Amino acid sequence: MLIRALIFAALIFATTTVCRYSPEVSGGKEAGVVMQFPMTVSGFTAENGEPEAIEKKLLPEDTEFAKATYTSLKGDVAYASIVLSGSQRNSIHRPEVCLQGQGWSLLGSREMPIEIDGGKKLIVRDLYIAKPITLQDGTKRNLSAHYLYWFVGSDVTTTSHSERLWLTLWDNVARNINHRWAYPSMMAIVTDNFKPGEISQPIRSNEATIQLLVELIQQTAPKFQKSLMH
Repeated sequence: MLIRALIFAALIFATTTVCRYSPEVSGGKEAGVVMQFPMTVSGFTAENGEPEAIEKKLLPEDTEFAKATYTSLKGDVAYASIVLSGSQRNSIHRPEVCLQGQGWSLLGSREMPIEIDGGKKLIVRDLYIAKPITLQDGTKRNLSAHYLYWFVGSDVTTTSHSERLWLTLWDNVARNINHRWAYPSMMAIVTDNFKPGEISQPIRSNEATIQLLVELIQQTAPKFQKSLMH
């Protein structure tokens, strides 16, 4: 017990000393993203969007948003979003919590690597989600979707909210960096649970939906994420 107490005291002393004598943390004005989705994407048309009223109400006033809707030549639709934190860090949160608050249930979660031109690799998190809906004719269906996201700091990326918090703390102390975190995401629904005419999009399988989002990220991420720019 005495040894444990001594180790604990030493850790507290070391942490306090580092915090006390480390240089003042920078203001976190530099973001790792450009807050604009590309409007020219091969095989897609694009339209800028606006943040939802609930987003502007719940998040700090200096939170920045970028929104876009991409439609393929076949009519596939994907929704893209970037949320960029301001001076307060509570602009960025775990997407799982927000999605559940919107009625989605989490069916699966996994990390997924995406190859980017130039030999770079981006790791994203793929959330497989679902919720019940009622069609106009009263038919009940289970709507499923894939929601791909990641967090972007000044010069780091992660798919883990807890790792993001750790990087924030560590880089504040050890590297004199105050990350202004961004949270890009892309979402598309799986349409193979619908019949032709019940939905305005083509009937698309689970795998095809993932591929749709991957292709979009491959084309758009190097245009808005600075670490992926050529």
